[in-house]
Amino acid sequence: MKLQTRLLALVLLLFTCNLKAQEQRNTIKVGARAVHIDAAPLFKATVALSGTYSSLPAEMVTLEKLKKQYKDALEAKGISWGNLKENPNVFGYETLRYEKEGTLYEYRTESVEKMKKFLQTKSLGVQVLNYDSLITIDDDEITKLSQKAVANATKRATAIAQAMGKQLGEIQEVEDLNNRWGEEVVSTIYYDREPGEYIYMINVIFTVK
Repeated sequence: MKLQTRLLALVLLLFTCNLKAQEQRNTIKVGARAVHIDAAPLFKATVALSGTYSSLPAEMVTLEKLKKQYKDALEAKGISWGNLKENPNVFGYETLRYEKEGTLYEYRTESVEKMKKFLQTKSLGVQVLNYDSLITIDDDEITKLSQKAVANATKRATAIAQAMGKQLGEIQEVEDLNNRWGEEVVSTIYYDREPGEYIYMINVIFTVK
């Protein structure tokens, strides 16, 4: 009796594996995306200020002197020193492990021109660490992005199915590869991308027949 039970279990296992193999052979998986350009991103940049890379005597590059020079350089471009936040997080300059004294500053603005001026400001001891755009995707925007991405996936999968001599069936599974919605999304600013650009990505599995 035990032998018969084992044989039955083996037959069921092989049958299940065969069904899964058939399902995999009769599906197409494609990646798809949709691009969102935020209308009003918030720009953020962080800079380090220190005499680490200066060969000048220490008394000429004290932190207070560097701050004064940087303040003057920013205000000459129309950027208020009061709009900078020094050491914005719990950990800051010390994590850079520089040997000389220094500090971090964070600047935020909704103005493209002001962010450009901030990044262009030169002063002794200034090192730009990062510059990003911050956006939040709301429910209406995610609905539109989802629709565009699914339409893109369907178009791609249809072409693949036709190349296989088959017809595209229904969507079997969708894998979301994105941030949690309603949270702030950080998008690094690149020279060849729109500021506030966010790429929504999914994987979609279709049946074919």
